[in-house]
Amino acid sequence: MWRFSSIFRPSLWLLTTAALSVVFPAHAINEGMRKRFELAEKNIHKLTDAQAKKVLKEMAAYPLQPYLELEWLSKSLDDTNAVVRFMQEHQGTPLERTLRKRWLIYLADRKQAQLFLKNYQYGSDVSLDCKALEMRLVLEKPAAVWPAVRDLWAVGKTRPDECDPLFDRWRKAGQRTPEAVWQRLLAAVKADNQRMLPYLRSLLPKNQQYLAEKWVQVMDNPALVYRKNFLSLRSPLERDLAAYGIQKLVWKKPDQAIEVWNRFAHDPAFSNENRAVTARQIAIALASKNDPRADKFIAIVPNQYKDTLFVQWQLASLLRKKDWYGVIEAVKALPEKLAKEDASQYWLARAYQQVNLKESSVHIYQQLAKLRSYYGYLAAAHLGQPPSLAHKPVPVSATDFLAFKSSAPVRRMKEWQAIKRPNAAKRELTHLQQYGTDLQKYSAAKLAYEWGWYDNAIVALAKAGYWDDVDLRFPMAFNKEIQTYSKKAKVDPAWAMAIARRESTFIPTAKSPVGAHGLMQIMPATAKHITGRRVPVEQLYNPVTNINYGTYYLNYLMKNTGNNVVFATASYNAGFSRVKSWIPKDGSVPLDIWVETIPFKETRDYVKNVMMYYQIYSLKMQQNQHVFEPLADMRVGIEG
Repeated sequence: MWRFSSIFRPSLWLLTTAALSVVFPAHAINEGMRKRFELAEKNIHKLTDAQAKKVLKEMAAYPLQPYLELEWLSKSLDDTNAVVRFMQEHQGTPLERTLRKRWLIYLADRKQAQLFLKNYQYGSDVSLDCKALEMRLVLEKPAAVWPAVRDLWAVGKTRPDECDPLFDRWRKAGQRTPEAVWQRLLAAVKADNQRMLPYLRSLLPKNQQYLAEKWVQVMDNPALVYRKNFLSLRSPLERDLAAYGIQKLVWKKPDQAIEVWNRFAHDPAFSNENRAVTARQIAIALASKNDPRADKFIAIVPNQYKDTLFVQWQLASLLRKKDWYGVIEAVKALPEKLAKEDASQYWLARAYQQVNLKESSVHIYQQLAKLRSYYGYLAAAHLGQPPSLAHKPVPVSATDFLAFKSSAPVRRMKEWQAIKRPNAAKRELTHLQQYGTDLQKYSAAKLAYEWGWYDNAIVALAKAGYWDDVDLRFPMAFNKEIQTYSKKAKVDPAWAMAIARRESTFIPTAKSPVGAHGLMQIMPATAKHITGRRVPVEQLYNPVTNINYGTYYLNYLMKNTGNNVVFATASYNAGFSRVKSWIPKDGSVPLDIWVETIPFKETRDYVKNVMMYYQIYSLKMQQNQHVFEPLADMRVGIEG
């Protein structure tokens, strides 16, 4: 049964009946029906029982009618049958998710614990997680619930206000121990959330509050841990602070960081975890600076603390020394998962090649060459084989896709578009991408591609874990404009397309945290350098203007890097002067080793991705060039 709380008002009745009296046939969606929906949307929660039923019935054929029903049901949340029916009818849509959250809050407020827990999946919403734990406290002994409350509280960011009643009860039960507060303080430090520290300081015992004060100081100035009298060491917890300070200090003052490390390396109160994590960070920092002391720290990091970044610098340190046997031993000693990564396998093959174990080298290259990746394309170049797109369209049949395009969510998307509310349309699409079945995710990607929402198509496939549909993941977006201005600037359009794909995923209005704008992420200062005048930011969101400036800048970088496309690519990300400082001055190194030893992770990954994209777009544009072939044997640097 519908429930109604609004009071009948003649003026509202005149407003609604005048606009909502005409019934449209199901097939005739026109401007009149759209205006009728928008008016009903504003007033549905004010209508009486009879008025609401009449509106919902007469609008039944309109794709967005469920949004009217959603708003009306939200005023009738005690009608469990109606709520459940609606959620079942619109399962897997934003409609279901929105109503479910409102209903669960309603159930929690009324302590209907069993019904709440039956209809909630923990982990989907932090505020509802807190409500769920409150409901568990209604049904279970508190001791069984407190560990989950602590896990929810002891994180490095603030929690919603809705969680306060739960946390207050947890605190009053004596569960907010100094250990829990310290756990949260460390989480806040890890999240670089300094604003939380004064609050957490107030929760610590008085004899530990000085620790929080020192954390604030060290976050601002890690060099303080170098002062011998800065840490009194009257608390074992100070070792956490020392470990943090060393890990930060090593990037700017490695000598000081190592001296502090030597003070604590054999301290019994310095935990094994602190020792391993700190040694790992020192190893990475020193290796990125080409500091020979890195090897000592690389050697003492246990396998369980190694990850892709650590392995990259472990191998880079060996590659700089041309220690090919060391590379072989290092890869073979890695945990299986890390040893099987593309980078590890490529450098293992390169090492075998250098020590004349040709058969072993070729075998690995052949496996890598099947891949559509940076290392796969390098491997193909070493073998003299053509690069592969390894294209596999998403497994969506024509029949399934046609059915998807006729489905209710897509009809709603189209109608949101028609009434000029694209964000609402994209919410429907994003919901399918995140919560739909694999078939729905794949179909959503195809639809986004058809509609020119290229970034949504790319994200949809990433969320689905499907990487092999090259057409959807690497669309020929703005191809005409990129071809035109690349030709004008005398740069390869496939390279320009790769830059745009990496910079913005083809979002014309993209804006970076540092103030770059548009498809090719042009900085206002760059635009001013190109044009000789200040360029309004709005102009940078015009795809034609942005591509014009972007391709011009690519030409400029090519001229300034001796037409080295890898240097120019790195310069687009990090700046030409910085890249110039990375080029060896006392001899030359193979280009692949140079890329592997770029000290900035962002730039290193950027170069690898753009070069891979460049190869893909070169193939898609049928240019039939092996972008990596001249790179496989190239050496860079300044010979004495």
